[in-house]
Amino acid sequence: MSCQPTPSGKRICAEGAAYLAPILNEPTPRVAVMSCEGACAKGEIARVTANLVSYRLARDSVVRLCLGDAVTADSGFSEVVQRAPWVVSVEGCPLCCGSRILRTRFPDVAIRAVVATQYYDYDASKFEIHDLAPGEADAIAQKVAPQTLDAIHPVVNNAAVNANAATSHSKESNH
Repeated sequence: MSCQPTPSGKRICAEGAAYLAPILNEPTPRVAVMSCEGACAKGEIARVTANLVSYRLARDSVVRLCLGDAVTADSGFSEVVQRAPWVVSVEGCPLCCGSRILRTRFPDVAIRAVVATQYYDYDASKFEIHDLAPGEADAIAQKVAPQTLDAIHPVVNNAAVNANAATSHSKESNH
């Protein structure tokens, strides 16, 4: 398999299309997860977080979006965006470049941005990816993942909070 233009001029990533084929055949669309893919350490943390959530923590309920393909190619990621109830964009910083880029092709897409730097102590002296110690991006991604999961499953998480509140209230009422 390879990524290349087809004879008709369409740009297709064969591996991406193969990944999406079973997902696009599911009756219920999945929430799409993407990251800004920025070239700095903050972008790396966003990318690692999106991968952690998409491929490990919520694998059966989300689809990992290739931002480049969704905006510029025809492998199926644009269809994912159109079908998704919303897109969760893990952004490396408050500029939210990933969301802005996605909106160039999909101006009306519903995006829930998770700005990663809000959930860890950012060291501004670390710009390049190699400025991060081995495993540091993984450790920080673990801190950002819960907020990303909340953006994916707000109804489930809010229902659990409401159920716990109701249980606590009824226990207090019975005493």
